[in-house]
Amino acid sequence: MCNQRRVTPNDVALAKNNWEDWGNVFNHAGAMVDNPLLADQAVFNNFLAEYSVGRTIRARTRDNLRATLSSANLQLAKRLADAKGMGIDALDVTLSKDYAAGYRLRSAISKIAAFLVPEYFIAWDHYASRGIKIETGRLLGHSYETYAEYLADVNALLAMMHNGIAHACQGNYPQDLVEINRFHRRVLDVYLMRIGGRQY
Repeated sequence: MCNQRRVTPNDVALAKNNWEDWGNVFNHAGAMVDNPLLADQAVFNNFLAEYSVGRTIRARTRDNLRATLSSANLQLAKRLADAKGMGIDALDVTLSKDYAAGYRLRSAISKIAAFLVPEYFIAWDHYASRGIKIETGRLLGHSYETYAEYLADVNALLAMMHNGIAHACQGNYPQDLVEINRFHRRVLDVYLMRIGGRQY
């Protein structure tokens, strides 16, 4: 399944820098609605810009989207408690109707989920999707119909690469890290984007 490429020190360094830059989000220990990503509109807007998903959100709806994500009615924490990713697919269907600038919000929602619950999720984007196809031997033309399908391949690859990722990370973990395996997913995300063709 895996082509046995190796995680590089640069992959770990990029993941570490990102983790430290967003440490208050990744390591937030309180209620999900109090996470700075959801509680502060400026942080939310900065996130959307930095991760190039603001363009996927309908114009002048960012404030409303953040409010909806934080609302009790949406039950975001419950939906993201599903480690298989089906909650993300359901959110994509629910939120795309009102907030998607195009067809769907899968990329934006998966990136938000990856920051709120890094122990379960990594972002879905073009580069990471291409990277996982290369690593798993899928045809590059394969289209992941759901985030859950994509995450299943990611999880299988993470299990195979766990020892190699842990070895590459030795001595290079962020100091404020709460739990190591959460960071390993961040490293895998950087690795997949590189394998998928993203230039750093």
